[in-house]
Amino acid sequence: MLATIHLKQLRFHGRHGVLPEEAVLGQPWILDLDLVVDITQAAASDDLTHTVNYAEVYNLCRDIVTGERFALIEALAHRILSAVLAAHPRVLSATLTIHKPHVPIPGDHAGVALTTTLAR
Repeated sequence: MLATIHLKQLRFHGRHGVLPEEAVLGQPWILDLDLVVDITQAAASDDLTHTVNYAEVYNLCRDIVTGERFALIEALAHRILSAVLAAHPRVLSATLTIHKPHVPIPGDHAGVALTTTLAR
């Protein structure tokens, strides 16, 4: 039985971006992460070890966003998805949307977002 675990609006402060001031000041980043998992065994056993511990996934995302630096949102997304799949073999695929609400472009907008998927 397949299911999707949704981690919604994970908020972190990171220093990603092309511009030098983005590296110095940093800015908020918001992540939405969907994990496709076979929950058959977990549903039958009611045992956390048979599914994905989403607290661990949260911590992994936090550590990457706050502790590493990327110029491009595409590189940040790939790093997060690769790490999630490497650390959690029960995840069959993961879809990540990264929101950059304070993108340094003129105009009235709510920022930019990138959505990408990585599967085994």
